[in-house]
Amino acid sequence: MKRIFILSVLLGAFGTLQAQFVDFNVEIWKGVFAAGDIDNDGDLDVIVSGDKDADNLEVGAILINDGTGSFTAQDGERVITAGRGGNIHFGDIDGDGDLDVIFAGWGCTNDVKAGIALNDGSGNFTLADTSSYPVLKANTITSCGFADFDLNGLLDYYFFGNDPGNCVIYFQQADGSFTPVADAIKTTQRYGAAVGDPIPYKFVEPEVTVVDFNKDGYPDMWINAADINAENATVDGEEQTRRFSYLFKNDGFGNLLQFAGAVVPYKKGNGASSWGDINGDGFPDMLLHGDGYLNSGEDNDRMWRVFANLNGSSIEKRWEQEIARQGSFGNGSVIVDWDNDGKLDFFTGGWNETAKRQEIALFLGDDPSQFTFTRSPLSDTYIQGASEQGLLTADLNGDNKVELLLNGFCGAPLNKRAAGYMVNQSTAASVLPAAPTGLNVKVESSEGEVVVTFSWIAPESNNGVTYNLALKNTTTGKWLYNPMAVVGGEKNGWRKIGGRAGNVFTNTQFELYNLPEGAYEYTVQAINGAYLGGAFAEPKTFTIGEGGNDPDEGGNDPDEGGNDPDEGGNDPDEGGNDPTGVDGASSYAPKVYTFGKKLIVEGNDGSTQLLKVYSIGGTRLVSATFAGSTEVELPAGGIYIVELTKNNAAPFRKKVLVK
Repeated sequence: MKRIFILSVLLGAFGTLQAQFVDFNVEIWKGVFAAGDIDNDGDLDVIVSGDKDADNLEVGAILINDGTGSFTAQDGERVITAGRGGNIHFGDIDGDGDLDVIFAGWGCTNDVKAGIALNDGSGNFTLADTSSYPVLKANTITSCGFADFDLNGLLDYYFFGNDPGNCVIYFQQADGSFTPVADAIKTTQRYGAAVGDPIPYKFVEPEVTVVDFNKDGYPDMWINAADINAENATVDGEEQTRRFSYLFKNDGFGNLLQFAGAVVPYKKGNGASSWGDINGDGFPDMLLHGDGYLNSGEDNDRMWRVFANLNGSSIEKRWEQEIARQGSFGNGSVIVDWDNDGKLDFFTGGWNETAKRQEIALFLGDDPSQFTFTRSPLSDTYIQGASEQGLLTADLNGDNKVELLLNGFCGAPLNKRAAGYMVNQSTAASVLPAAPTGLNVKVESSEGEVVVTFSWIAPESNNGVTYNLALKNTTTGKWLYNPMAVVGGEKNGWRKIGGRAGNVFTNTQFELYNLPEGAYEYTVQAINGAYLGGAFAEPKTFTIGEGGNDPDEGGNDPDEGGNDPDEGGNDPDEGGNDPTGVDGASSYAPKVYTFGKKLIVEGNDGSTQLLKVYSIGGTRLVSATFAGSTEVELPAGGIYIVELTKNNAAPFRKKVLVK
């Protein structure tokens, strides 16, 4: 027997508009939502967890949708208990096709566990055995999530918590086991330390957002936190703490290195970063908020800023406004196309010190190319105000218009800690993008090492588009990249999750390494700025192993665009493997290609450069300095990663094949 969760709709006239807030009747703040079709019935259900009151007691629910936006609380034991300021994310960690969950949080005094919850396909979750799915053993775990950090087609996960050694990525192995790496995030210089002398971070409440910053296909991390200065641990008897807002870029092997190119002028902690391609150039831009103080360079906790992503090489502030103090870290803002006009909007919120009230403010995209936004009148007349908030968007009633899930301390007319959602009353529904075209796969292999490159042509679409790869090993029946969406049939492209970008970000070319032998099926969909999915393209197949290098199956025949530079193989001038936007400013684009056994590097301005060449397994084979251009002979039959560094520019990386 399921327990009925009473929902109430608050109706109140404010000016000429009618406000509608569907109240879940859960006393909750500093909480987190996840929206997904956990029971596979074709609508989005809701998981919520947070803090109840000043006693720091975790409270939450799993709410089952009837398809119209009315919910019933799932009965039985609830194992997903993220707690205060937590994370809840969906992913198919065991490859069986349903939505599993990773969760973590902090600050609650009752029995709150971080962990992974496995779905039985009907929406019933069981806490995974930590012998199979290990969990960080730390008192305070504030962030978690799923991503394929080493690009081997297997889903990894992370738990990040306080103090050195507690930022751990768990890399999935071919046998389904997980290897924890506690030093996966790295820095070369920190608070005056000698260059090349890494010092472990001593984070407090790290908040992590996974994003492909430079459009190279590698999942990067943006981290907001407080960081205790370990070198000068005490001043006047007190540990020195700084706010910390930095990008950690993935080197392609799952190592995340602090990136000097994307530096914000003011550091933020106890806040949130939200990402979306606002100006439509293919690179995700950032909305950043959080508390200042703590040696951050800023003494205002109410300032919100938008930063433009400059081709993956740096960021630049384009918009700022003093709005409100969020009051809790993570989930406090959302970038989304709320009014379905093809331009990205965003929600902010918190305690407005000037107005002396809680608010959730909607800023509508005005001119995307100029990063201008206009505060919507709905902010004051329609949207329920909240501080210490958690936000998420999802289409809860199936009308192709996303609702705004919110929890927090809600001001008038509620005047209580609450959770629920605002119904989207926009006049236009979201326009779903067309299916990508020109799907192609190229399989390159040498001495047991394999690179699979997927590519497609983007459909005509608006700003904020990302892409979702569906990849299944049909030999084993396991999903490698579960798109968490319906592939084929009447609901082709309908997403089983809400409020999340595609799993290959903004890329229209994507590489995976060392997939096991077998037969595979893949397809791709485009996702619009409201995070709603268009139709998947007609699925295609390829094999690795027997028949895997047949050029008819997307192999490496140079006549089919393989490795002959005269045929457009690895010559970037011919459109081969040109790493546009990969790891560096657009002005730094050396010509890198192979001819026979030779790696040829032609510098674009004659500057002195440092050349490093690695095997696909990470072994460094070459380290040399040269000016202008150079040639290096490499062993035949290998796939290599070339890294070039010039002056203080971001490293330039590219993969090449020597036949």
